Amino acid sequence: MSDFAIPQIVRHKTTGDFLITRERYQANKWGPAGYRCSPIDNSNTTMGYADDALELPPPRKPGVFDYAMDIVPRAQGALDWEHVEPARLDLTLSNIAACAGWVAYPGIAWVKKPGDGNHKSWARLFLHTSQFGGYTGQAHALVYERGANKYPSHLREAVIDAAVKAVHRRNEPAGNLAAAVLEMESTPYYKREAAMPSAWVVSICKHEVEDQSTASSRMRGWHPARCSKCGINLSVDSSD
Repeated sequence: MSDFAIPQIVRHKTTGDFLITRERYQANKWGPAGYRCSPIDNSNTTMGYADDALELPPPRKPGVFDYAMDIVPRAQGALDWEHVEPARLDLTLSNIAACAGWVAYPGIAWVKKPGDGNHKSWARLFLHTSQFGGYTGQAHALVYERGANKYPSHLREAVIDAAVKAVHRRNEPAGNLAAAVLEMESTPYYKREAAMPSAWVVSICKHEVEDQSTASSRMRGWHPARCSKCGINLSVDSSD
């Protein structure tokens, strides 16, 4: 019997399907001990598997991030991204519009932001790739922000202006502030300003570039490099 971590990618011996452990359960009168597992691409459904029905997946090739085994489980919320860091929304949107070598992940993804506990937010992912076509295990995420939509800015400013006048001008009619507030609160929902998304960088590894170039190769524009932590190929051919 193997003791698996939770969560951890495992393989079902009979079908060869890859699964993710979600919960450990003990033996009872209905069956032996085992794990409740979800498919690697869907964290919302689980099934029980006995201990002896599961095994570790085959060893992985270092320096490679596999789309099905590494990207999809994290994008679908079955596994957490190892690193989630805030990014500038304007630069993220600009790079998306400029087709900056990112690959759009199809469909809705999920991101658990720092400080949100176990809550995962809807997101759109844009996967980073290396110059040689492989996934780097990193992505930019546009995350949907919850909460009530804001009143139009010109109505909010009118309320603030009326409040300031009510405080500092003795002759200001008292009803002006009330009227401004009532006009703002009567704004139909569909005319309110939608909340802006937030931008994040999510990654499996925070790469540390190990430069393997020589003086002569740099002169030809060839910059061989790898990540000193995960081993991924980060070489660049600048064609200088």
